[in-house]
Amino acid sequence: MSNELEKYEEQIERQEHLEHRDALLAIGSIIQTDEGAKLFKYLFKTLDVAELPPQGMQDNVLHEYLGFLRAGNSIYKLACEADSEKAAHILSNIEREKYDELIRRHKIESGFNTESDD
Repeated sequence: MSNELEKYEEQIERQEHLEHRDALLAIGSIIQTDEGAKLFKYLFKTLDVAELPPQGMQDNVLHEYLGFLRAGNSIYKLACEADSEKAAHILSNIEREKYDELIRRHKIESGFNTESDD
């Protein structure tokens, strides 16, 4: 009986490995398309990939937000495993857009915004 159980567990493990491989192949092919890159950009942005919880967050709110961040982190890790260069490129573009937005906001708030800046 023990031998049968070991064979069964090995079969389950092989099946999980194959499913993971197939998922990575699918992600790899999707992320290479323009539509796929847009999808992953949206997921990375809305799931706050590479973000930290705001300071002062506590108790249940912090735990819930950490769970939310975990989901984004898991998706990012899968994307990196499938195509690390494309996933990193998407994330770096998101960070660059955030930086550009901060500069635009600062210019507007400081009164330095002119038509020639746009």
